[in-house]
Amino acid sequence: MCSPYVRKEANRLHWIVKGHLIPVKESDKTVEQIYDSYFKRLWGNHEACVHEVGFEIAWKSRETEILDEREHAAVLGYN
Repeated sequence: MCSPYVRKEANRLHWIVKGHLIPVKESDKTVEQIYDSYFKRLWGNHEACVHEVGFEIAWKSRETEILDEREHAAVLGYN
């Protein structure tokens, strides 16, 4: 399972390269592959941080979206 740190960093690197976040429905394996690939691609590229503008706002929005989905999910169990 992909850790929250790796998922956020993969999204950050994807944002720098592509300008948008990774789709929510992507599998953990795909997210980890994106992380590995873009980490290698951006290694030593000191100008890449210029393209991070707007990432934190987009990420906060994504986190809120994920939390909202969890609140509306069915709760299974016994009373």
